[in-house]
Amino acid sequence: MDYIISFDIGTTEIKGIMVNKYGEILLEGSTPLKMIYGQNGEKKQNPESWWEGIIEIVACWKRKEIINLYDVKAITLSGQMENVIPISYNNKCERAILYSDTRAKEEAEYINHSYKDIGEVIGNYVRSSTPFAKLLWLKNKDRDAYHSAKSFVFSAKDYIIYKLTSSFVTDPITGATTGMMNLNKRIWEEDIIVPMGIDIEKLPEILQPEEKAGRLSANAAEITGLQEGIPVLCGSGDAGASTIGAGAVAEGQGYLHLGTTGWVAIPAKKFVSHSSAFTLAHLPKHLLIAVIPLLIAVIPLLNGGNIYEWGVQTFTDSEDYEGFERMVKESLSKKNDVLFLPYLYGERDRKEGGAFISITAKTTKEDFTRAIVEGLCYSIKQICDELLSPKEGDITIIGGTSRSTVLCQCLADVLGRQINVPKNSHVLTSYGALAPAFIALGWSQSYNHFVRDYINKKKHVHFKPDMSKREYHIEQYKRYIKYAKRK
Repeated sequence: MDYIISFDIGTTEIKGIMVNKYGEILLEGSTPLKMIYGQNGEKKQNPESWWEGIIEIVACWKRKEIINLYDVKAITLSGQMENVIPISYNNKCERAILYSDTRAKEEAEYINHSYKDIGEVIGNYVRSSTPFAKLLWLKNKDRDAYHSAKSFVFSAKDYIIYKLTSSFVTDPITGATTGMMNLNKRIWEEDIIVPMGIDIEKLPEILQPEEKAGRLSANAAEITGLQEGIPVLCGSGDAGASTIGAGAVAEGQGYLHLGTTGWVAIPAKKFVSHSSAFTLAHLPKHLLIAVIPLLIAVIPLLNGGNIYEWGVQTFTDSEDYEGFERMVKESLSKKNDVLFLPYLYGERDRKEGGAFISITAKTTKEDFTRAIVEGLCYSIKQICDELLSPKEGDITIIGGTSRSTVLCQCLADVLGRQINVPKNSHVLTSYGALAPAFIALGWSQSYNHFVRDYINKKKHVHFKPDMSKREYHIEQYKRYIKYAKRK
């Protein structure tokens, strides 16, 4: 039997799966990751921890002796995007600047001021989180880090590809987040990059997700126990893999990815003009069997599963998830006026953090837990209302937080739409990353066929809205918006 391995490198953990040509998950593994915080709010990770996590997952699979690792025919990956990962001439990298690091505010303003029409070329305006701005920050304020870099890559999975093959590559989905890629041509936009003094030769090669980045090197084979020479595909940034995992290949098929952070996204045929939205590359035209969207419109959500996690850690004694959900359900049996603004980790241009509103001496611990869940759902509704069609329609949720039945039911009630949670939703980004490998190996004809044969046939859990709660949520949401719009 032949197998494919897929890894997804997130912010808080790495997930890995091994599947056969029938799409059956035979092995699964994960390992946690740690964030490094700087004195001035910098957010970084050590890329070597990503590599160590990959090694650990494969070693665990090897010990189980269920599958011969020499039968693996390809490795594919997805990962967090908008990073800046400098790889030096001595092949070391101790710090990666993460997407949520916003140190480059001045540089972003300078780039946007210098190129008034930059959004028309790259499909997005440069933000303080954009790699283009961060590269300029490094060039201006950390010259040693900039000049000692042989190459920069922009997704966690790109660093793992380098460790596996010694190749410097990225994909168009990740490239679209950098502020340097022409979204239509899917090439680096030299007319913008070079005048800013950024060395274009330090940028990775842009490949399609199904293209081969290289083969597993002898050194990587010895470390991992996998067979030397296995094709390693370019794969895609996490938003691209998640979009496939959610089965979203047609215009307007909105979905919600709810992991530690998250996003709401829809495939689109043209740029989406919205101050908070990113426009990303989607599927390559030559691998589509119909005229379908080639872009993804995404609005990020900095407060997602991390809010739920905070609630569990704060209001239970031992990270008791079941106990937390019991408390939420207990509060649901009575009236609750408490509101929660879930902005603990910032959001868009808000300067204030989160808040509980309308607390009284009668407010219970259970009321706080319910407000946390409802507040998170209201913040998601705010984004859904901005991006998705107001017409009725189901919404698919993927990501680890989708395992909370209380949250999914509350979201269905708040949105007034059916929520669909696919089986193995927590690994569907890794599963979506399989599509390029299935195509490269000839196991599937196209992305459309992959979605039809392996995604849409999966079992779903459905959460239908409780219309008896509709009026309550409409009124609470009005109150929520009133407070949320205060900067």
